[in-house]
Amino acid sequence: MASFDYTQKINNLTTVAIDEATSDLANLVTEGGEKVLRKMQSSGRIFVVNDAEKVKHPVLYGSGSTGYFDPASPLTGVTSDDTNALNVAADEILAYAQFHLYSATRNINYPQAMPAGDVIPYISSTIKMNMMDILNKEEKLFLCGIDTGLAGTEARNYPLVGDEADTAPLPMSVGALIYSADTGSTTKFAGIDQDAADFAHWAPQLVNCAAADPSATQWFEALDSAILTSSFSDTERPDWILTTKQCYTDLLTKLRALSQINDAVLANLGTTDEIPYAGCMIDWSRYLAKDNIWDVTGSSNAECPILGLNTNSLRLNVVAGGGVNEDSLGFVQKVGATQKHAAKANIFDRVQYKRNWSVDGGRRSFFQIEGAEIG
Repeated sequence: MASFDYTQKINNLTTVAIDEATSDLANLVTEGGEKVLRKMQSSGRIFVVNDAEKVKHPVLYGSGSTGYFDPASPLTGVTSDDTNALNVAADEILAYAQFHLYSATRNINYPQAMPAGDVIPYISSTIKMNMMDILNKEEKLFLCGIDTGLAGTEARNYPLVGDEADTAPLPMSVGALIYSADTGSTTKFAGIDQDAADFAHWAPQLVNCAAADPSATQWFEALDSAILTSSFSDTERPDWILTTKQCYTDLLTKLRALSQINDAVLANLGTTDEIPYAGCMIDWSRYLAKDNIWDVTGSSNAECPILGLNTNSLRLNVVAGGGVNEDSLGFVQKVGATQKHAAKANIFDRVQYKRNWSVDGGRRSFFQIEGAEIG
């Protein structure tokens, strides 16, 4: 009879628990995801993709020309733009936006020996907490560029190596996504030069709110301008605005001050959920804070981020991992067997996962309002 191997038992239980916890990504995000991940989940914008170096999205550029003519006299037809429309030398109109898929790894630790009994609940709970922590860090990475989420240390992480000098092996952050000051032929986002006339839809919008402490009127003017400027169709438009808690509270206070409505629901506007405004929902994130990274034109003042996102274009891509049930592979995968720590009284499992953020509908429907310094 084979002898009992505690480490092997933990190895098997961990593998099963990881597949169980991460194969149902929707439920995991619902239970442990922060605001951005929950919004993406509810919008159906979390995708499982094949393992690869990059995620690519086709981009239309230039103009595919069309010839117009009278069927009774086709030789007198005209083209509305490119004279090479119907020639062999017609221009290519397809490019690709490219987003690197980066890997992450961490250790899941257990005691070297646990009391005799059923350890399945302990293993399951440990795995679930680690998965929720992974999601928590992913949200911080997207909003702040770092997983600690500390004010004053935000970073712009670009999606493709070679886009910017400060690109790190981290997934794209919102600071780079909404940054409108990328100029010069060598400055690119997702491998695309937004200065080129054919790629104008890759430049996000920038609006100034005209005051460090905006009045209600200045708030509304900035929001109206930003939403209208970045709206191009029913789907290519911002639908979610994220800001700091201080900005959210300030805007909410000024909205209430202008309202004389006695309806109980409207009187409590914004106390329990997002603020509806011009087809968008305004919300706040506890990770967003004043920082000079949000000062696009001056780059020196600590300003509040007021960020307009298009959740119909933004997407989170995860690579299927797992290792037990091939019918429901999770996005986190064990690397090797359970190991004993050389210097500590624990054993650990190494796990890895691969993911990135991307946009598949251009950036012109994203915006930033700069200039507010509330809080």
